[in-house]
Amino acid sequence: MAQYYFLTSCLPPVPAALGEKLVMPFSEMCQLILRNIEPEDKPLVTCCLLWTDMANIEFILRGWDIFLSGGIMSREDIEARKNFPSFIKNVLEDKEEGVHRGYKQDMIWESYYNYSYSLAESSGCRFLVDYFSWEIGLRNALAGIRASAMAKEPEDYQIVFRSGAYDFSAFLSQVRSIHDPLKTERFIDEERLKRIFHCEGSDPFSRDAILGALEKARIYNRWEQMNTSYELTKII
Repeated sequence: MAQYYFLTSCLPPVPAALGEKLVMPFSEMCQLILRNIEPEDKPLVTCCLLWTDMANIEFILRGWDIFLSGGIMSREDIEARKNFPSFIKNVLEDKEEGVHRGYKQDMIWESYYNYSYSLAESSGCRFLVDYFSWEIGLRNALAGIRASAMAKEPEDYQIVFRSGAYDFSAFLSQVRSIHDPLKTERFIDEERLKRIFHCEGSDPFSRDAILGALEKARIYNRWEQMNTSYELTKII
């Protein structure tokens, strides 16, 4: 497996706290990694960047004027439904039959995580297998408490895919105790950063470390782009 000594030396340190400016713009960091990653590892990098595309697809489908930087797809392509990854085309073209979801956009994320997790497994990428299984479990846990609060069935809003045997009870208890939406989002993303650190391993020059750095930068980038003009209900 490749050791990324040069690439690691080029990556900037992460900010001290969420909301602070990245030393290198996220889009530039993405291009730096794509230029220097080994060809066999590039699909994994692309897979991580597609998270931003899925978020932007959701924003546009919901009519929100938010577009995050750092994805693969342009706003124009998403609005015109052009150049979509094959795993998402059927969902957006309503070709899925017999699937009923409480929130239609959940199908976008389910398709994304299904694709990403399968790619990580076939590539032997421990970081993405571990992190995505935790992230899917986290998403399902949060969907569960939100659905219950609306007196709806949690299963209608959860991703039907492998999510690992994680106990989120203490985490959810903390989430319930925070009554400010923005503080809740900060707490959740701080937990994500802790999990990424756990999953990326001890080798700072490995593929896992590069992917971990990319995922951390994506989270910091999202907070850097937040400002007071956002409606809290539009922050994911």
